[in-house]
Amino acid sequence: MSEERPNIQEIKLGDCPLCGGKNTLKALQYIHDIPYFGRVMESTIICEKCGYRSADVMILEEKEPKLYTVRVEDEKDLFTRVVRSKSGTIELEELGIKVEPGPASQGFVSNVEGVLERVRETLLMAKNFKEQENDSEAVKKIDELLKYIEDVRKGKKPLTVKIMDPFGNSALIGEKVKTRLLTKEEIKRLSKGPYVVIEPGKSEDKAS
Repeated sequence: MSEERPNIQEIKLGDCPLCGGKNTLKALQYIHDIPYFGRVMESTIICEKCGYRSADVMILEEKEPKLYTVRVEDEKDLFTRVVRSKSGTIELEELGIKVEPGPASQGFVSNVEGVLERVRETLLMAKNFKEQENDSEAVKKIDELLKYIEDVRKGKKPLTVKIMDPFGNSALIGEKVKTRLLTKEEIKRLSKGPYVVIEPGKSEDKAS
């Protein structure tokens, strides 16, 4: 029996704003259900000429701003699912690393191990730069972080993983995941990524 192929919708978007390619920009959209979370649309914009790509994850159900936390203590915890939208902040507590969304932030669906691999690749690039600058202290610190990541993958060291989203479009999904609503103070401190929040009455206050 063959596996059911995902229903991926292709939408032509027209010309590429980067390379000027005529009718080379398209969007691939895939809507599916994630257990215990709801309907999600994964979207990728691609230019067939220059290869530009931009990915995002959009939750199709209204969600409240939440904090998700999981304590990674053995190898099976690495399979905890990670849904990170453009507005999601990921924090790796013991590593002292926070992945905040910026103007060019991209969403993704992965797991904890996938997030650790993304962080590891970034650290390796940073290590290369610091080695060129002969910054031995920074290189030593990066090596310590890389060693800790490897120990987490082998189940030798614990790691507290958090994901926070002021728009409720990100989540951790797994048996050990704990969740609570974000406070107003926590929401104010979070980066909103490419989104702009307009508070009611702000423009009126400035005009008066």
